[in-house]
Amino acid sequence: MIDGIKTYDLKTDPQKLIENQYLDGHWKTTINSDAEPLFDFAEYFGLKFQLKHGKVRLQGSVHKYRNNGRHNYDDFNTMDVAKVVRELSERFEIDTAQTLLNNVEFGVNVVLPFGVHIVLNNLIVFKGEPFMKVVEEGMSYYQCKKTHFIIKIYDKGKQYKLPENVLRFEIKVMRMQYFETKGIKLRYLSDLLNMDIYEPLGNILTEVFEGILFGDNTLNEKALSQKDLTTFLRGSNPKAWQEKGGQKVSRKLQRFECSFKAILERHRTGVNFRSVVSDLIRKKSLELSTFYQEVENIFRLENVHFLPTNSQEQKDPNVHFLHFSYSVNNVHSDNAKPKLCSGSGCRIDRDKKYHSLECIFRNIKRNAKSNPQHNFRTKYYKSVNLGNTLFDVSGTLVLNEMQQEFISRKLKKNYQNKKIIKQ
Repeated sequence: MIDGIKTYDLKTDPQKLIENQYLDGHWKTTINSDAEPLFDFAEYFGLKFQLKHGKVRLQGSVHKYRNNGRHNYDDFNTMDVAKVVRELSERFEIDTAQTLLNNVEFGVNVVLPFGVHIVLNNLIVFKGEPFMKVVEEGMSYYQCKKTHFIIKIYDKGKQYKLPENVLRFEIKVMRMQYFETKGIKLRYLSDLLNMDIYEPLGNILTEVFEGILFGDNTLNEKALSQKDLTTFLRGSNPKAWQEKGGQKVSRKLQRFECSFKAILERHRTGVNFRSVVSDLIRKKSLELSTFYQEVENIFRLENVHFLPTNSQEQKDPNVHFLHFSYSVNNVHSDNAKPKLCSGSGCRIDRDKKYHSLECIFRNIKRNAKSNPQHNFRTKYYKSVNLGNTLFDVSGTLVLNEMQQEFISRKLKKNYQNKKIIKQ
């Protein structure tokens, strides 16, 4: 999920960095027009070290670094980020806990069931700010600049000539205070080792994408009434959303946005690409923020099961389960009673509630069936057993079949236990 980082003051020894074995032969010196040296720099697997006035600046893609500087079109999950940060700390003797981050870029690559151009060609604005097409170093992308961050969206598949329709959606945070406003502790390089930050980062990606206003250039304008056509054409123009003013103008734009979106919904002939991409971004963010996804690749332990995927799995007393904490540096066994997913019954970390997105949906479906029974049971106890009503309401209760069955079972049980409910 994390891609680009930038720090203006990398906490390491500059002299040792120059002599570092991994950067040997990579150092170059830039000079000005008077042939005077400006600064030294070294490029290494997608990262650039810059040495000037006794300070070290580091910027580049930690995702590309993982792939030896070749590309960043594959998945880069939380465990990958942690490995890279620890490796950089060891190779270049970096004090990650004291290294302040000045920029952080995070995002996801998602494979679309349709062409990426469908998304790109229908971008309009994000909260009144238009998207601009940028061509840089042989590739093009769309970006929207806000005060604290920049949104970038482009065709990653086209960039690397991939067979799939790979959309890249990312946010580059320019002012780190933005994370504080979102309740995310991300200020130092060492904070990237904290697994708790990645799910909120994924939520930001989804939230920002859903805040983008899209048009639909496939819509049949001839099928629109004159009024709807006027609204559609005006709404498709980014300038229509850049009106400045107070609350009156803001409310006016909100009503206009509702009308514009309603026209798109009524007359859309193709797929609702915005909804599809939003779901894919949310799902990919959840996948990349899952702590356990690469545990089996790291720990090869005999007679140890990781993440049972079947709640009905046979329990073998000779098989020991291992519980992992959310600390990358402290993986430990936990003999306490394991926590199970509310949706599937799988073992999960104590800081989690569900094992996967599918478990959430399964739990919602189950609750839709069981909640009416539980709610009725609670109300029945309060009204009849506990005497919370002013008058006796038992004779006026109108019950459906499920509720009648519950009362019958309750009375039968009380009769067997020689307990009679007060009428």
